[in-house]
Amino acid sequence: MQSEPLKVDRNLALAERLIAEVSDAGAQIVVLPELFNVGFYLGEELMKLAETLDGKTVRRLKSISSNRKIYLTTSIYEIYQGHYYNTMVMVGYDGSVQHYRKRNPTWFETSVWRRSDKAGPGIFETPYGRVGGVICFDSFSMETFQGFKKSAVDLVIIVSCWGTSDSCKKRFDVMLARPALRKFSVLATETVPLNYATRLGVPTVLVNQGGATHTPGQVPRFYPLPPLKNIKYEFIGNSSIRNASGKVLVQAVGNVSEFCAVEEVEVEPTVPPPGHKRTDIANRYLASEYYFVKPPLMARIFQAYFYSGLQKIYEKNRKKYQPHF
Repeated sequence: MQSEPLKVDRNLALAERLIAEVSDAGAQIVVLPELFNVGFYLGEELMKLAETLDGKTVRRLKSISSNRKIYLTTSIYEIYQGHYYNTMVMVGYDGSVQHYRKRNPTWFETSVWRRSDKAGPGIFETPYGRVGGVICFDSFSMETFQGFKKSAVDLVIIVSCWGTSDSCKKRFDVMLARPALRKFSVLATETVPLNYATRLGVPTVLVNQGGATHTPGQVPRFYPLPPLKNIKYEFIGNSSIRNASGKVLVQAVGNVSEFCAVEEVEVEPTVPPPGHKRTDIANRYLASEYYFVKPPLMARIFQAYFYSGLQKIYEKNRKKYQPHF
């Protein structure tokens, strides 16, 4: 689905309509894309819309899950202990809410939410088996793959906002980054889910946002160009469901703004090891050992530079919207 930035009520209404469509068609697990409730927006105004895990969005999802007897997963923009996170939730029809917080904010994202200091990935217990859940760039990390493998997950679900920025002749950095972003997005929506399916031997679901949006983008201190006020960001779409051998069972062709599909996958629950096997690997973005699938070099350079360079801007914004911290 394509979420409208900062329009939570509108996005919740759209999501509920789409959930009804797939639920009526027999879906038992329903997946919405990353940040479905707030949209892909990286300006400081986003901080006004952060919610807790018992806030409006999760309460709505719990009500829908209960009424329709489904499990529902997505990510939301969360505030927790004075910090902002991109948080994946698995909401059950029994009222349960399981979660994990994104470990790897990508580029501009670092100015509006924090890297979780609790190791990932998401390991969610459901009546249909043990689900491994992961948000966007976290799917590239070795700690996610190792966590899924050690936890013997039966199904992998990836929620994301992959896309590319529009070219801008006046901005050499946008022009420089665009090819890396394009390759990054293809790896994310094709290579990554294929590798999870084939190397773990489990069905893998990827749900991306679609259409296009606009967002500002903050830049690190001493960056040679000013912040970007209005980036056109085109999602790559390509949401898909793959079986355990990696075969695509259904896929959104290209970048459509809405796409629903229900597909039956064969899940073979294993005897799970005790506890959740989270794996903590330091975020060394230019080091090969960090990655399950290695991003393009230019993407890794931008990632390392923005991650370190936007920390002070994040803290400044956080204190602006929470003066008591």
